[in-house]
Amino acid sequence: MACTGIELISKQQRPYWGRTQDFEQHFEYAGVKVPKGYLWRAAATPFESQLNVMGIVWAKDIHQAPVLLDGINDYGICGGSFYFDHFYRYVDTETIEASGKVAVRGEELCTWILTHYKSLDDIKNNLGNDIGITNEVGYMMGMSVPQHCVFIDQEGRSIVVEPSKPSGFRIFDNPLGVMTNAPTFDWHLNNLKTWLERITNRSYTFDDGEPIEQIGLDEPTSGLVGLPADYKPESRFLRAAVNKLMSVEVDDEETLNQIFQLLSAVNTPKGSLRIHGEGETLVAWTQYTAGYDIQKKQLYAFTYDNQNLRVLEFGDPADWAPEMAYFSFISKPKAQPFTPQNEWEPGENTI
Repeated sequence: MACTGIELISKQQRPYWGRTQDFEQHFEYAGVKVPKGYLWRAAATPFESQLNVMGIVWAKDIHQAPVLLDGINDYGICGGSFYFDHFYRYVDTETIEASGKVAVRGEELCTWILTHYKSLDDIKNNLGNDIGITNEVGYMMGMSVPQHCVFIDQEGRSIVVEPSKPSGFRIFDNPLGVMTNAPTFDWHLNNLKTWLERITNRSYTFDDGEPIEQIGLDEPTSGLVGLPADYKPESRFLRAAVNKLMSVEVDDEETLNQIFQLLSAVNTPKGSLRIHGEGETLVAWTQYTAGYDIQKKQLYAFTYDNQNLRVLEFGDPADWAPEMAYFSFISKPKAQPFTPQNEWEPGENTI
């Protein structure tokens, strides 16, 4: 319930995207390659993948009812799903089917989009006519999970998809490339605008389609004094956005690492975020962190218990298995010995 996503564009104008997956319940996770034609049998309405997708699935049992939490498809559409409590508007399956749409559960939204659409405009033009989100109980949490999504294309454009209309969606352009949880995305932008004006004494607009000017290192931010340090979605959105706007420009080979460093400002250690339920207190934590090189179609990920970085290559789908292929990235780490100094290459960093 405390996930955060950040997009960065490198000096070479290539887009990269990363996200944390934070939750208070334990789920299984695995990297996957999902071939075109794969049947999502456990979906509210079973459907076939129209595109090849590589990403990360989650479920109580990923072999029984997998759904994509984040991923990238043939056409370089990359993105993921984030918890969206209180503001979702799901309806019953009969209402959706009566309007000629396919009924999918909240946790299946990201899966449907990545397996069906070739561009952000394709999503904007067709999603609302193709599907509606049902309140039918699924396999995940005894409910149709509240979710909204963010997607980025190979040019670095970004949109946010929110099921905040009954059997429909509000779709926002995302000029920041930042994403958290509820409230709605337009609320986050307006909240950020007031904070930026407080920090910089300048006016900001987000509705004219123009990129947001960086705050700049010469601004009187005083190390971002005054920004909220809690783990609420609105606070994490502020920290992620301001840190991104303050970020130095980096080359391609540095961009994913820079994203991971920015995300470290919103990571949730076990114990810092406690959710009080009926008769029990649940502890949320950052269960994994993923990053995508969108143009190369590469997935990088590490987990709370193993921060050794793993990579999964999209490769040639002609070489993929005919069914979903699973890839583990959760095994315990093995400490590597320090390298003797006399074995270092000349000029290599020593830190």
